[in-house]
Amino acid sequence: MAHSNDVQRIPMLYTRGTYYEVGHNIGTFFKEWIHKYFNSSLIPTRIIPFYNTHKGREIFDEYLKVSESSFPQYVTELRGMSDGSGMSFEHLFLLHISKEAYFVDLMGAEDNPEQHVHGCSSVYINTPDLKILAQNEDVDTFANPYYYIINAHIIDPGAPKGTVTCEEEHFTSLCCPELLPGYGFGFNKYGIVFAINSTTPMKPIVGCSPVGFITRGLLSAPSVDEMVRISRNKGYGASDGFHANIASLNHKEMWSLEVGPGKFESPLKLTTIPEQVDPNKPCHYFHFNEYYYLKEVEQNPNFPSSAAREKRVQEMSPPRTLKDVKAILGDTQNIIYPIYRSGQPPDTAMTGYTVFFDILKKTMKIYTENPKNNNLPLVKLPLTF
Repeated sequence: MAHSNDVQRIPMLYTRGTYYEVGHNIGTFFKEWIHKYFNSSLIPTRIIPFYNTHKGREIFDEYLKVSESSFPQYVTELRGMSDGSGMSFEHLFLLHISKEAYFVDLMGAEDNPEQHVHGCSSVYINTPDLKILAQNEDVDTFANPYYYIINAHIIDPGAPKGTVTCEEEHFTSLCCPELLPGYGFGFNKYGIVFAINSTTPMKPIVGCSPVGFITRGLLSAPSVDEMVRISRNKGYGASDGFHANIASLNHKEMWSLEVGPGKFESPLKLTTIPEQVDPNKPCHYFHFNEYYYLKEVEQNPNFPSSAAREKRVQEMSPPRTLKDVKAILGDTQNIIYPIYRSGQPPDTAMTGYTVFFDILKKTMKIYTENPKNNNLPLVKLPLTF
């Protein structure tokens, strides 16, 4: 069965140019979707009134200032999206700090902060014969029809530089209209693949780089070490937290990178998931929107879906095959808080897309229906350029 909104489409845009030109092309091509997403979001009714206050404008200006210093080329990319889509730059930037604004000023007004964190469930398998990085991309129900894929080749040697210093990027990424590419899943020309999980720190830090700019930078990275350096964002830090599931076409290992909010430098923990050659030992790894190794970050405890998904996977047999991974990511036994989410209250998110990165076969498959039900992927792309 497809989801109730029956989304069986993912448009893909191939674009090449400078940062501004690529942003402009994205904004022009997806203009209608960007406006529809914005009008359906909390921005018009919740965040803009906050932005119009003295405190809100001060916070906006702080986030913009640090973004222009730490990731100036991506601010330029966003300005291109603004000009291409006809949406004001201020409103697009507000989309990038909407979670921070909510948790800074608005969290006390609601009892369910989880509705502002999309979630995602991740499963790794790492053996000599099967290397899979798979993830449910959990999204707002209103946002699901507006996702798209970007294949961008950016050549811009004259662009200003901050934390990211490269002059050329080439990547493919699933994108939500609220953010620059990178805050989802994707891969780049270096054979690096990754999928982002939201995390739940108690408090963001005003005056640090918004997470959406840091994850955009990860698409430029030629190595895991460079992903760590970009995530650390020395001199600026991260305003909020995130988790990156990482694999490489050129390495046997896989990695889990947990990043927390931090002033001037993000605290982080890189965990290696080694290749398991012994068939009698576990070869898997899970992640469900929590910090498992970065213990110094205080987490918000009010996220019942994350806890329920983690509990359910511990009840299931350890995965060893592709079928096992599909069974986990497609599981709906917990009717209230399933792993494959439906968007039915009290759960506020739905699983919009499920991605399987097959490292040995060098393919990315995206499902828009439950993968455990023998459905076919809607998208299959090679992990090479």
